[in-house]
Amino acid sequence: MSTSTGSFSDQLHDLWRTRPLRLPQQGHVAGVAAGIGQRYRVDPVLVRVAFVVSALFGGSGIILYLAGWLLLSKPGDQVSPAESLLGRGTSSQSSTKTVVLLVALAIALSTIGPIGFGMGGSVVLGFALMLGGLWLLYQRQPVPPELPAHLAQPVPGSWTGAFQPFPNFQTTQTSQTSGTTGPPAYSPYTRLPDHYEPDTAPDATTASGTDRTDPTPPAWDPLGVAPFAWDLPEPARTPEPPAELPRTPRTRFTSVVLGLAVLAAATATGVWAATGAEWLTPARIGGIALAVIGAGLLVGAFLRRGYGLLVVGFPLAGFVVLASIVGPVHWDSTTIGEHTWTPRSMAELDAAYTGTLGDFTLDLRNLELTENRDVSIDGKIGNYAVIVPANMNVETDCSIWAGNIDCIGAGAVDGGADGTAGPVLNLKVDNKLGEVRVYRG
Repeated sequence: MSTSTGSFSDQLHDLWRTRPLRLPQQGHVAGVAAGIGQRYRVDPVLVRVAFVVSALFGGSGIILYLAGWLLLSKPGDQVSPAESLLGRGTSSQSSTKTVVLLVALAIALSTIGPIGFGMGGSVVLGFALMLGGLWLLYQRQPVPPELPAHLAQPVPGSWTGAFQPFPNFQTTQTSQTSGTTGPPAYSPYTRLPDHYEPDTAPDATTASGTDRTDPTPPAWDPLGVAPFAWDLPEPARTPEPPAELPRTPRTRFTSVVLGLAVLAAATATGVWAATGAEWLTPARIGGIALAVIGAGLLVGAFLRRGYGLLVVGFPLAGFVVLASIVGPVHWDSTTIGEHTWTPRSMAELDAAYTGTLGDFTLDLRNLELTENRDVSIDGKIGNYAVIVPANMNVETDCSIWAGNIDCIGAGAVDGGADGTAGPVLNLKVDNKLGEVRVYRG
């Protein structure tokens, strides 16, 4: 029996030892979410939503699902597919499929995070929330429930209930032709005895004094009509289904916590609208609601309530992280949509340009640079491009949190075909999500 007491390492060992089974017949893909729901007595739909949300935001759900597919075994298998590939037992999944899943897991790990194109911070947050939720579920249900009979599968090599008409008899008989002792020989022309005399004692002997045991059921008697073939095995008893544990009555704990979170966010928004406080950014307002939900999860861990809050907590945490990265957003018509700035003189060239959401282009092909100038572009979400003339000296400092960068003059002056003599344009382009380009046109 598992237990949630003991040292942290002991609990981790018990968590691994009592890990769920995959239930493909109850799931839509590999049965990982269905197995987790059955093991920890939660609705599998909530588990699936958690996987989908974490997969859409950062991709951690894809990695965790593939890992569960490889590390969780099916009912009736000795070990998981990954352990079977290492020779620790047998699994019903083919080795080829396991290798394909390992390759897919390696690709997912290589394309998500700091070394790939994914959002590294969100992946870490998704991993932390998913694994933390699994730990809370284990603390709530340390003892695994018995697998229902309709989900269990027979272990290979076990008795499947096939009827065996005869037990394992052993006998000897004196041959009519050679007088030797050996197994009886029957054929369609064998003459049967007129009547049958049963043994009077277990150690009965023949008239000649030789030992005699129960005869082997004859091949000519497939229906078992011979009296000595009536010793049939007792039929196996049908196992009784396990008694269902009483369900915990539903409470309004989750609804109350969600209501408090909405009320806290609405109050913070009202304070921002009334006072214009700049510190009340969307990220901080979302963080206030997330703090209420986090407190509810903490209290619910002791009361064994409120696990439905995870469904709201995951996307809200993603919004808070994204809003923190993007920063304050000013909804102005001049910073949203598609805009092109085309200064034609040094007087028209501004020192700073701002964009919030959309496609923005600074076209300098009609500008003659007569002196050194510093120009910055501050973007939030979208595509930001700067087009410079063929011979303009330019040095760039481009940065982006998630997206692509293609800038000439990065870290050094790029003078084009005529060299670097003359005034220099220092460009600083900062974007959060999207693309940054500086090129000659």
